[in-house]
Amino acid sequence: MSVRRRVRTSLVAVTLAALCGPLGLAGPGVAAPKPVPLPSFEGPATDPETLPGGSRPALGPKQTYEFLNPAEWLRGRAQPKAHEVAAAMLDQRADVSGTWQHALKGWQDYQRDKAKKLNKYRENPVGRRPIVAPWSKWFPRYVSNQGNDYQGKAYVQHVAERLKLGANHGWQTEVNVPEANRYYDLANEELGLYYELKSGKGISEKELARDKAFVEAERGKANPRRVVYVFAVPPSGQSKRLLAEAGIDYVVVPAQKKVINPGGPPHDPNDQFTTGPDDGGPDGGGPDGGGTPKGGPQAGGPQGGASADDTLRAPDQYQAPAAAPAEIAGSGDTPQEAAELREVDRRLAAESGHPELAEDDLGGVDFSTLELRYVSDTYHNGSGVQYAFKADALPADEESFGGRRAARLASDSFFVWLELPPSAFTVNLNPDEPNRIIDEKFGRTDAGRVLLEADLTMKKSVAKFIHPDKPGGQKFWDSLRGDTKCVSMRQWIVPGTATVRDNGDELYILDAPLQVKMESEVIKTPGVDGHTGCGEQDEASTRHNETLYRTTILPQVQNAVNTAPEYADLRRVYASRVAAEWFRQRSTTKDTAYSDLIGKGDISRWASQEKWTPREVFDRYVQSYKNGEFKVKRTTTKGNVIYTNTYVYGGVDFTRINQNRLSAATFTKEHRAWRVAAHNALDAPSTEGGDMWLGGQTTAVPYAEAFSSPEPATSKPLFYVLGAVPLAAWLVTGGVVWWRRRTDVPTGAAQ
Repeated sequence: MSVRRRVRTSLVAVTLAALCGPLGLAGPGVAAPKPVPLPSFEGPATDPETLPGGSRPALGPKQTYEFLNPAEWLRGRAQPKAHEVAAAMLDQRADVSGTWQHALKGWQDYQRDKAKKLNKYRENPVGRRPIVAPWSKWFPRYVSNQGNDYQGKAYVQHVAERLKLGANHGWQTEVNVPEANRYYDLANEELGLYYELKSGKGISEKELARDKAFVEAERGKANPRRVVYVFAVPPSGQSKRLLAEAGIDYVVVPAQKKVINPGGPPHDPNDQFTTGPDDGGPDGGGPDGGGTPKGGPQAGGPQGGASADDTLRAPDQYQAPAAAPAEIAGSGDTPQEAAELREVDRRLAAESGHPELAEDDLGGVDFSTLELRYVSDTYHNGSGVQYAFKADALPADEESFGGRRAARLASDSFFVWLELPPSAFTVNLNPDEPNRIIDEKFGRTDAGRVLLEADLTMKKSVAKFIHPDKPGGQKFWDSLRGDTKCVSMRQWIVPGTATVRDNGDELYILDAPLQVKMESEVIKTPGVDGHTGCGEQDEASTRHNETLYRTTILPQVQNAVNTAPEYADLRRVYASRVAAEWFRQRSTTKDTAYSDLIGKGDISRWASQEKWTPREVFDRYVQSYKNGEFKVKRTTTKGNVIYTNTYVYGGVDFTRINQNRLSAATFTKEHRAWRVAAHNALDAPSTEGGDMWLGGQTTAVPYAEAFSSPEPATSKPLFYVLGAVPLAAWLVTGGVVWWRRRTDVPTGAAQ
C-alpha cells in the first residue's frame, strides 16, 4: 500500500478527539487525545542524529500531504435565507462539524456577536465602528477551519511516514508528560525526543509556556529530555522570537498540504439522524470538489463581469479548488475589512481548537502588485489551464486587501486581449484627434480604461518631474534654450522586450517591462495661453530642448511607468497581454481552452466594472493641455516674467509584443525558483524566492472527473470475454492439430 493511500485511509477511519484543556492539571473526566496510528518499518531505526533535533538532520525537499476536511463539500454555497438559519438552530446536526446546519449556526453566532458590538458602539461611539464580514468571505474561512484538526493529524502521520518513525522503533503519538501537563504529537521516550508538530506558521503561547517549564526542569540532568518544534512551513517571525526566548529549537520538515473533499456530509455510525443527498442545504457544492461550474457567476449578464472564483475561467470551463480563487475571493476589499477578516480567522481557528493556525499560510501580500506570471496549457480529460499570479510579500502584520479587484482586472483584460484583434489595443490622447481616442469595443472594457488613464497620468508625471520647485526641474528649466523655452513632443508607451521561458506547454513571464518613446511634433490646437506648440521657436533650440528632455526627464518617466504605484494597473494588464498572446499563437496550431474565444470580438462578459467613458478621459486631458498642470513665474532682476511652455501628448500602444525567450539551461540556472514557486502555488500560497505566488486551475469537466483515474480494463466483463476468445481459439486449434497428428501415427507398435 502506498504512503498516500495509508495516510488517506487512516484519516477517514480515525475519529479525532479534542485537544487538552487550558493550563492546569487535567481532571479525571478529561479525555486524552486519541493517538494517530503509526506504521512499522522494516530494517534498523532511523539514526537519531539525522532526525529533527539531531546534529545532522536530513529532512529532504518539500513534499505533499493530504488531509480530510469534513466541510469541504460545502464550499461555494450561497448565503442562506433567514428561515434556513432558523431551521438549522433546531436541528441536532448543528453540533456536527461538516454539516450545513453547523455552518449556519456558526454564521448566526458570528452575526449576533457583531450585532452586540455594534449596539455597544452606538451607545459609546469611541474607536473604530464594527463592521460585519459578508457571507462570501466569512464562509470560505469557516470551511477551511473545519479541517484544522485533520490537517494537524495528517502532518503528524506525514512526518512519521517520511522520517520512518515506526511504532516498532519506539515512536508513539500523543505522548503524555504529566509533569508538564502536555501531550506531544510524536515522541520516543527511550531517545528522550518529544516533537510538537505545527502544520502552520503559528504556535500556542500557552503550550509554549508549559514546554519552557518542562525544558528548564530537564536542564542539568545526565540525559535531559528535549522538546523540538517541527513546522511544515517556515514559522512566523513572532513564533521564531517566542521559541528563541523559551530556548526551544525548531526545524522545518517542508510539506505542502492538499485537502481531500469527502464528497458529502459526515456519516453518523449510529444513524442518529438521516442525511439527504445535499444534507438539507441549497444547491451548490458537492462531490465534484467545489469550484465554479459552467454557467457560474459569469453567466449573470453582460455587465456582471467575472467573479474572483472565475479567474482565467472560460465560459465552458470549471474552476478547480486552488489557492488563487480561495485566497483572492476571501481577501478584504479595504484595510478595514481586511482587519475584520483577520479577526474572523482568529475566532474560527480558536473554535477549532487550533488558535495557532490563525497565522495562515498567506501571510502578508501586496495585492496592488499582483500580476499573471505563469500559464500552462493542460489536459485532464479535456483542455484546461493552470496559472499563477505573483505579488510582493508584505510583513505579516500588514493588512492584505484589494485581491479581488486586482485579480479581476488581470483576468478580464486577459479575455479582452483574446477576444479583440491586436489592432484594437492602442489609445490616443491628442487634442488634434478627438475622434481617434480608442476602438469602440475596447473603450467598453477596463483594459481600455487603464490604457487611457495611464496616458493621462503620464502627462501628470511629466509635470511633476519638470516642476521648477523640484531640484531636477529647476535644472531642466535653466538648461532650456530659445526665447519661449518651448518643448512640444509626442510621448507614448509601448511594450518593452518581455523575457519569457516557453517550454512548449508552459509560459513563465519573467519580466515584462514597458518603454516610453518620444518625438518632437507641433500641435495645431491652442494650448496654454493660446499658443499652438513651438512653431515660432528656432529649430536649433527645439532640437536642443528635445535632447535635454530625452536625457533628463524621459528616463524618469519610464522608470515611473515601470515602478510607480499609479501605473500598477497598466503593468498588470500588460502581463496578461503577454500571456494571452501566447495562447493566441498556440491556438493556431492546436485546440486550447481558449480557442473558441480568440478573435470573436465578444467582450460582453468582460465589460468594464467601473462607470467611465473614453470622452470623459479625453476631456480631462484637454483641460490639462489647455490650462497646464502648473503655472510658475520667475521674476528676474530686471522685472521680466519668463514662461516655459510644455506640450505633451501621445498614447499607449500594445498592438505588438517583443519577446526574449530563454533557453532551458539559462532558465534552470538563473530562475530555478520560479518553476518550484509556480507549481507549488496550485495547492497553497507559495513563497519560494521571496515573492508570494497564488495558483489556480481550470478544467473542461468537473474537478473529480478531470483527475479521476481511468477505469482499469480488468474491471469490465468484456475484457475477460475478449481475452478468452483468442485463448479458446488457440486451445481448439492446438487440440485439432494434436488429434490429427495422433490419428496419423501408423498402426502397430514398434517391436
